[in-house]
Amino acid sequence: MSVLLEKKMIRASLTTFRISNVVHMHGGAVRALAVADGGVKTPSQHGGTDARLLSSAAAASQRVRLPTIKTNRPDARLLSSAAASEELGSILTREINEETDASPEGTMPPEMQELYTEVSQKWTVLEGISGIGGGETGSGATVRMIRKEAGSKGAKIGIVFHCQDTEPDFVEMNESNLFEDGNDDEEEDEDSQAIRFGVTVSKQGKTVVLQCRVGVESLHVDRVTVRDGDTESVLASLANGEGTHAALYQGPDYEELAVDLQTAFGTYVEKECGVDETVSNFMLMFADYREQEEYVSWMKAAVEILD
Repeated sequence: MSVLLEKKMIRASLTTFRISNVVHMHGGAVRALAVADGGVKTPSQHGGTDARLLSSAAAASQRVRLPTIKTNRPDARLLSSAAASEELGSILTREINEETDASPEGTMPPEMQELYTEVSQKWTVLEGISGIGGGETGSGATVRMIRKEAGSKGAKIGIVFHCQDTEPDFVEMNESNLFEDGNDDEEEDEDSQAIRFGVTVSKQGKTVVLQCRVGVESLHVDRVTVRDGDTESVLASLANGEGTHAALYQGPDYEELAVDLQTAFGTYVEKECGVDETVSNFMLMFADYREQEEYVSWMKAAVEILD
């Protein structure tokens, strides 16, 4: 064997040895270098077999994964959920305390108590759907009133309203107040509310229902219907939410009735049914009182469930 051939075989053996070492290397960046004759040769210069070995080495290095480290830290999602519940409960409790401090639950303001006592002389006031202090959550929002004395024709008269069935009271403008300076009452007018209510007039198993609206200055009749049933049953149906979308005929379009007929219905509600200024003021004030009571009750029920 010639010396030249022997040197070539030695160089080939060294090259193969170095490539084999590269195949077993692990790291982020694998480079296969074949050093021969004092120069740097790329894998393609050593034939297809060497290139496949280098490619395999690079793939193996990319499959290296760091070991999973287990910790005892609680799940961040659980912490977030608990914190959200605690925050909501804290805010609800704060609101409950603020409301009850300003107005103790179940305690009427003196002015409201005085008006309630006056109205109760002529009317039986029932809070709740099923009677005084109705058991279902939120049922106290509905108020029924039954007149203790029958009408002049022997009819039994009742009233029903919901504490949230209110709206801004828009005072009608006329010549007497068009040019008046209303600065003194500007703030009061902005806060004025009107309430919608139903008046029932029952006799011999039939009932006329007058859907009305009253504000601080005037009373309006919006619709008149006739139906079967006595005062108690009709009031209960209205208290449970039966309204203008019921299956029964809802009466004519009230605005299309003769003007004097509309006026006569309004006078009947005030004079014959006894929905005078005192009763109107009572409904407005009592609706506000009941809404406040139901608001506190709503928060207490919510915090018991959510906190």
